[in-house]
Amino acid sequence: MDTQDQRSGAAVFLGPAVFLLFVLMVYPSLETIRLSFMDRQAENYIGFENYQYALTSSKMQEAFGNNLLWLVVFTAGTVLFGLLIATLADRVRYESFAKAIIFLPMAISFVGAGVIWKFVYDLNPPGTPLQPGNQIGILNAMILPFDPDGTLNDALNVLQAQGIPANRDDLVNAIIATESTALQEAVTAGDLTQERADQLLAILPSAANDYVSGKLPPSDQEWPALGQWPRVAIDTINTTLAEQLEGSGRTICNAIPYTCVYEIEDAEEAAIDSAVAANELDAARADDLKDGLGAAALAYVTRGERPAGEGWQTVDQWDSIIGGVKEINLRGVNNTLDTGREPIDWIRQEGINNFALIIVAVWIWTGFCMVVLSAALKAIPQELYEAARVDGANEFRIFFSITIPQLMPTLTVVTTTMIVNVLKVFDIVYVMTAGNFGTEVMANRMYQEMYSGNREFGHASAIAVVLMLVIIPVMIFNISQFRKQEAQR
Repeated sequence: MDTQDQRSGAAVFLGPAVFLLFVLMVYPSLETIRLSFMDRQAENYIGFENYQYALTSSKMQEAFGNNLLWLVVFTAGTVLFGLLIATLADRVRYESFAKAIIFLPMAISFVGAGVIWKFVYDLNPPGTPLQPGNQIGILNAMILPFDPDGTLNDALNVLQAQGIPANRDDLVNAIIATESTALQEAVTAGDLTQERADQLLAILPSAANDYVSGKLPPSDQEWPALGQWPRVAIDTINTTLAEQLEGSGRTICNAIPYTCVYEIEDAEEAAIDSAVAANELDAARADDLKDGLGAAALAYVTRGERPAGEGWQTVDQWDSIIGGVKEINLRGVNNTLDTGREPIDWIRQEGINNFALIIVAVWIWTGFCMVVLSAALKAIPQELYEAARVDGANEFRIFFSITIPQLMPTLTVVTTTMIVNVLKVFDIVYVMTAGNFGTEVMANRMYQEMYSGNREFGHASAIAVVLMLVIIPVMIFNISQFRKQEAQR
């Protein structure tokens, strides 16, 4: 075949590829550069104004900072975890199965991974100890049981320890009676079938018992009076408290201190307001007293500590207020049983949300790093390890003196590949936060400028060019390192 035929054959095979490369990559890149010098509607030339926005606006400054955080944490996380797993799993009995599990997230789209992890990070309002909010997100569901709120049963135990004969069976029976009436009313009103009501009545005793122990019934059980269960329980306890001797409020306060705290707060706030109205107390001092009233009342009720400072109006009456308490209330019980542990808003809470998003990306990409590094690890001659062990080197020394140097070319390629990926990060941020709550990154900002709000084509194009200029040197370095690695084989 002569030279002319060779050229023609090359043109036939390469021509379509070159044409597609030009249409899909070269032309869009050139057009993006042109648009970056135009106004928002791509009609008038405005010079470098779009680049000024891309480099100095507050949103872009936030994006640069977050991209830098991603660059450091994501790259280090994926490469180190990939290296760790590749090393630990090397030549173990279930190596293939273990690596398949780690690699599995690579089969999930970034959008799908974002949706999955939104459920992991999800939270519901915490509710109160007697009406808790069940957590769907697995992280919050795991964290809250480490320090759970108290239950009605805990309140009963404390009351009994103070000599008050509050009975668990009385609470359960009161809840059963109230719910049974409500179920029958629901059937009469046509809101519930008799068959379903009978099913609920059959499990009502166990549900009431579970509730007293701190477990709400499942949401698919349509208890019409569920919202009344806390009040019914408190009213039943108060029936027992009404039989106590006059002046036994201190016993009640020892068991449910917040009930008495609120009694003191109500009396003291009213007295402070009266003193201010009569010009007997400075308004600023009154505000300070009110701010510290809750803590002062709690310290007095639980430890007998008299509040310091001037201006307290009823402090000499606090003992009589405590002694006169004859009943507890729902608010006091809830706050006494509350440990203060709240579910964490992993996605919206600034300071942790960027790390929460990075974890998703690390979860996806660690498998890729593991596979590449594992292949390179198996290519290291075993003679090197055997010689090192003969010379007395321990595994730690072998790892850093043989494994790491031998893997260095591959580590460089994997690291630069992760850097390129992280500079373009978009899907996870867009799906999980859309760049809100301080999670903005460059690629998402480019998308928001282009497709939301004012459709700023110039701003979006300038951001795209900046992103391209940042990525190109890393890609060139990555390709050069890859070629060097291939040349050594």
